[in-house]
Amino acid sequence: MGDMYVTYGRFSKSDDAAVKLYVVSGAEHEIQNLEGDYLEWNKVLSMLNGRHTISAVCEKNKQLSANDIHELITALEDSNLAFKVNSGADFVSGDEAILEIEDLQAQLLHDYLYKNKFWLAMQQPETVPENVYYGMAIENYHFLFRESWFDSPVLNFVASTKARLIMNEFYSEEYGHDELIFRALQTLGITRENIKETIPLPETLALCNALAYWAANDPLFFFTTMGILEGKDIEVDSFILAMQNSKKISTSFIKPILDHANINIGAEHGVLTRELFREIPVVTHEQLKQMRANTHIFVELYDNFHSAVWEHYSTSSDLLRTLSGITLEGAENANQY
Repeated sequence: MGDMYVTYGRFSKSDDAAVKLYVVSGAEHEIQNLEGDYLEWNKVLSMLNGRHTISAVCEKNKQLSANDIHELITALEDSNLAFKVNSGADFVSGDEAILEIEDLQAQLLHDYLYKNKFWLAMQQPETVPENVYYGMAIENYHFLFRESWFDSPVLNFVASTKARLIMNEFYSEEYGHDELIFRALQTLGITRENIKETIPLPETLALCNALAYWAANDPLFFFTTMGILEGKDIEVDSFILAMQNSKKISTSFIKPILDHANINIGAEHGVLTRELFREIPVVTHEQLKQMRANTHIFVELYDNFHSAVWEHYSTSSDLLRTLSGITLEGAENANQY
């Protein structure tokens, strides 16, 4: 047959020999009575990238029944998990999908994030209170310290071997970046014991928790956030430029943060999202619709994160939010009633 199909799901190892687990977008689908090892079937799926006919797929995988291959493709197509090329079906390529999402991201960032108090203030760096610069570093440390929450769930991304390898390489490069930020905080006299007792702002935790949820339940959408988080399309971090131009912040504080930014730029982490989606052969319009909706939520959370840094650290003389301090403050307030 000359038909060509696209799908990006993959089989995962199952405890039940009679069941194959087809995993796509974090969801598992059970397929019964499919003979053969799941790794052999993943070779079949890897060829369903819109560039091989079914006949060619069968020819390359003679260890499996050609009839079973046809039946699997039919079952996936009936469930909207595989799509025939040039059939007019409701799907786009990974490259097309990420370009559409990036357009939406750019619009929302321009309309909201770049107009919030934090980023507007960075345009006049000499007027920004010192604690705002220090506070952003503290919240950034908390964010990076929790990065394993939202990076680790996608390290076993089964839908694309190449995407999984890209993500694992990124994870190994990111390991320990929180320590770079901590070096900056040490110049302020903050010790490891001090930082262990602190808690991030609620908006920082909200962003971490949302990313962790998406990584575990909607890895495709999670991949779309990484370009923004890693500084897509920038050559120099504008926050670092503001610190330098403020004439208030010591070079010893700025240097470790600048080192972190330069590592990300040198490793081209800003284009990570595009590299990942290049390995995703198909995204359905339904998935794209969901990603667009989630993009609004993500940008709102990211906007809230920066706004909260300004609102808290521009008005507070205390840099560190300690659990004991918040507990004591709460107890004192309770005694007033």
